[in-house]
Amino acid sequence: MDRLPELTVPDISQAKCILAIQPHYDDNDIAAGGTLHTLGVKGAQLIYLTVTDDLAGVNTPELSREQSIKKLQDDQNQAGALIGVQKQIRLGFPDAGKYDYFLLREKIITQIRSLKPDFLFTVDPWTPYETHNDHIQTGKAAAEAAILYQLPSIGDFKVIDMKDYELKGVVFYNTAYPNLTFDITEVLSVKQEALRSYTAQFTSDGLERLISHTTLLAANVAQDELFAFGESFKVVTPWMLHGVPFTMTI
Repeated sequence: MDRLPELTVPDISQAKCILAIQPHYDDNDIAAGGTLHTLGVKGAQLIYLTVTDDLAGVNTPELSREQSIKKLQDDQNQAGALIGVQKQIRLGFPDAGKYDYFLLREKIITQIRSLKPDFLFTVDPWTPYETHNDHIQTGKAAAEAAILYQLPSIGDFKVIDMKDYELKGVVFYNTAYPNLTFDITEVLSVKQEALRSYTAQFTSDGLERLISHTTLLAANVAQDELFAFGESFKVVTPWMLHGVPFTMTI
């Protein structure tokens, strides 16, 4: 029996605007940089939203807070130029600290309403053994924003601005339940070069270990595919994120 159209995995290759919501300044590129770069080359507008200020992991404690923030943002801008990011949004919540989940959710909803992306990319908060609260809060807030952005009682809602807009899908990376492996073989070197930009939180040896690790993972997830390197995702439509127990199996 054919699958119902409503259960079809949304086609991310048709994306025109992507809002990639990450806990820290490098998560999008580590987990999805090859895919995002490819979609950008195909014509999608790439917008990154970074939730935290990333200060917890800075490896140069002698720098002031302002100097550290500048270094982090310079790193991110350099990597973003390679990936093809057209806009960086930084919320500045405390890295590995305490912040309000509902405020974060509202800020994400505000960006969805303003930018009207086809797809959200974000970290999968339901991955088993994920212990980093920044990842859990970011993924859950993004997922909940995907089902609540149309409700006028939440935040600043202008009906005329939302006319004819519908979010097509949410793409979770770092997932234990993938339903898509995206071919990044031809752009693997672009991803690797982008990761080398992140010097504020990694030593040169640490960056090479990161690149080795992500390359090994990319080969592993592609082992049953017809290509050499890939990135894996759980892609769902927003309605699958509420009251649908079998979403994990889709």
